[in-house]
Amino acid sequence: MLKNIKIGVFISLVNILIQGVTLLFQNIIANNLGIVNFGHFGVLQTDYTIFCAIADFGMMTLILAYFGKRASEGSLFTNVLQLRLFMTLLSGIAMIAFACLFRRNQPTFGGELILVAGLLFQHAFFDWYFICGHFWKKLLISKVLHTLSFTGVMTLCLYVFHFDSIPLIALATVLAALPAFSFGVSQAFSFKIFRIRYQTFKFFKLMLKSACPFAATSIASFAYLPVGLYTVSHVAPPEFLGAYNFSHRLMTLASSLMVYFIYSSVLTLHKSKQGQLSLRDQAIFTAFIIAISSPLWLFPSWTLKIIFFASPWTPDILQISSQCLQILSFSLLFQAIRLGMISTLLKEKKTILYGIMISIGGLLNIAICSIGARYVAPNLIPVLTLSGDFFLTLFLGCYFIKNRRLSW
Repeated sequence: MLKNIKIGVFISLVNILIQGVTLLFQNIIANNLGIVNFGHFGVLQTDYTIFCAIADFGMMTLILAYFGKRASEGSLFTNVLQLRLFMTLLSGIAMIAFACLFRRNQPTFGGELILVAGLLFQHAFFDWYFICGHFWKKLLISKVLHTLSFTGVMTLCLYVFHFDSIPLIALATVLAALPAFSFGVSQAFSFKIFRIRYQTFKFFKLMLKSACPFAATSIASFAYLPVGLYTVSHVAPPEFLGAYNFSHRLMTLASSLMVYFIYSSVLTLHKSKQGQLSLRDQAIFTAFIIAISSPLWLFPSWTLKIIFFASPWTPDILQISSQCLQILSFSLLFQAIRLGMISTLLKEKKTILYGIMISIGGLLNIAICSIGARYVAPNLIPVLTLSGDFFLTLFLGCYFIKNRRLSW
């Protein structure tokens, strides 16, 4: 478990470079847009993240679980890159259709269309190549490059030109990703991707079929934390949506970093023949997550004011956001408890079982949030949002207990 933590911390740290800077500039975005439009911007970011997951279609997890380092070499690498480009194109078409059908008369419509380009030119497009190939230095270079680029572009756009509309800020984020994307192209691009053969389509068919459980788990995960943001956007006042978005941004960052611990755990499990899940190792990791996340629930208002130091806080907005952050932070506890169970199922390729569990948990979360939000005050919606985490953790725990897969 200590090795898992070390690898996970490294991958998380190189990603937190850009995540931290992004969070820093959320201050200025909130200040330029105002509380209400900042809430709408949060909805746009969530929409974009979901379509990024559709473009990935669970391929990152599939490649790690099935191929590992082999995916960064030879014809397999070429086929994987072709597939990811193909899925990005399909996801872009789907995002345009979604924007025209559901965001046409909303403040996010222009930003939705602009961020379609961001599906391809995203800084993390080649992360799978660096992680699978164990090219840790290149991964670090990519993140540092994007951090510098993002800082320069956003400083110019937000400070100098004072971008104060959702479409303009969306455009700035796309431009900021171009240098890191170009670095990825220089390291992982091959003209062989233009060689489309019959075997290419066979590979696509095989991978898409195999990836369905991974895709289901990836997309179903957005029925957990993001469903709270969507629920708030429909039933709560605009000011509450803006306040909620601050806590939601922090939790989205923390949850995205947890994914890298899953990746590191899967990589480590591939080198181990142990079939039992160690409760001691799991307890150590859970205690580690509780320790580093403690400011979120012990000092939520201080945490928010420190991280979002330039945001236009008012006492009411800060109080609402602090309450939401305290509640939502318990999601990290649930995620830590089930990390070892998830990585074990992925390593053993029991993705259909895990996909069923996470899908049922996501559906229950949607149902509870949709129905419960009609009968509770808006400040209790974060509690409803945690229902999916609770049920998924319960399902996984029952499975491992029933099959006697736990040991001390």
